[in-house]
Amino acid sequence: MERNDTWKRYAVTDGLCITAHPDLPVTVAENGDRKLLLLGYMLDPYHPDLDDDAILNGILGEITRPADIFQRTATLGGRWALIYADPDEIWLMNDPMGLRQVVHTNGALPDLWCASQPGTIAEELGLDPDPEVMERLVGAPEYREALEYWWPGDLSPYSGIKHLLPNRYLDLKRRSVHRFWPDQRLERIRAEECVEKCATVLKGMIESASKRFDLAHTVTAGWDSRTALSACKAVSPEIFYFTMIYYNKTAKTPDISVARDLIARLGLEHHLILCPDSMDPEFAEIYRKNVWGAHEGWGAIARGMYDHYPQERVCIKGNGSGMLKCRYRQGWDQACTGELLADLADIGPMNSNRMTIEHFERWISEAQEVSARSGIHILDLFYQEQRMARRQGMSQLEWDIVQEVLVPWNSRELIAAGFSVEGRCRGSRHPLIQHGIIRALWPEVISVPVNPPPGIKGVAAALLWQVGLWPFDRAF
Repeated sequence: MERNDTWKRYAVTDGLCITAHPDLPVTVAENGDRKLLLLGYMLDPYHPDLDDDAILNGILGEITRPADIFQRTATLGGRWALIYADPDEIWLMNDPMGLRQVVHTNGALPDLWCASQPGTIAEELGLDPDPEVMERLVGAPEYREALEYWWPGDLSPYSGIKHLLPNRYLDLKRRSVHRFWPDQRLERIRAEECVEKCATVLKGMIESASKRFDLAHTVTAGWDSRTALSACKAVSPEIFYFTMIYYNKTAKTPDISVARDLIARLGLEHHLILCPDSMDPEFAEIYRKNVWGAHEGWGAIARGMYDHYPQERVCIKGNGSGMLKCRYRQGWDQACTGELLADLADIGPMNSNRMTIEHFERWISEAQEVSARSGIHILDLFYQEQRMARRQGMSQLEWDIVQEVLVPWNSRELIAAGFSVEGRCRGSRHPLIQHGIIRALWPEVISVPVNPPPGIKGVAAALLWQVGLWPFDRAF
């Protein structure tokens, strides 16, 4: 990539180097003949004063073998990819939800390349998209109709490039992928224990982030953003709060009106970001070139953020807390098939696409044994390894052009805590754990109704909410 003469270069070992975009932070730590290279940023919720350099040196000082790195990163948050190198091993892994995307070449190509997206490698090597993928997936009529489709399994548009899924590391010497988590059976914990753990870690994540970055927070009417907001109490006056108007939303949509009322009730300032219906030609050219297969709808939202979002701020998002709610609970009692996953996945008309279903089935064939061994329901793993890594990871990759993101739930420790609670305690309509977190951290955050039902507005919604008749008995 010599033509990218403004990019930064770092040597990993002889013959292996990193070329990084100027906007991507890279931190290097060395201890004797061992080295760590971090792309992105890490947060330590238990030691919020530590920066990336201190975190990396702490890891190197505590590990005695390469596999120790998995346990040592279990409590860390942020959005990152990490390379470990010593004379015998070179391993690459990324954050627990795969939000710092990593793709890599497989044995179908002669040389090893890794990147944040397949288009970067394809451009460098002069690769054409896989004809089968173009015919059976991209060329399918349902693909053109899908608004927010995400790619299944480890599939990419190119036959020689695969997506590195969460809970796995890439052995760069042997060009092989290995799962490292879950590595044991999770012990069941009570909902109250999960609440205490999550409240402590979330508060630490926000405190750590606030010491590094100016923060923004995207606020909606839902539980996810409300729970993330509750962890911000100590630094709340310093945050830029906003809600975006896009697709068919209006100022009267609950996501907009409730968010505005909530932030005002807390004595803070709320901002609206109006997104256009589509990208203008100049922005569209840059956006589409930046990421192969970029979503047109997401591009229109990115245009709105480009115009109105304070781009120096890192954006807190509530995504990822689905592990506390059994997002795919409706499928728990059914046999797990590719058809079921496609139906549950919120991919619109692509739920009938045969190539999508086949790649979900390939993921199932490996995940079923892991699910049985660990006690984690396979649909929980699907949420982490597919929906978050492939859908949310793609969203954040596309929006790197306008913002850096912090998902406070992006911690293996928090994911394990959520998956360790009985499914019957993790309903979506009755999110007891999220409710408990908010009560523990900032009770005033639920003084305004969450997700008002259709037809119930204003005073009526507030009264029902206050007396506990909706959405559930609020005693916890």
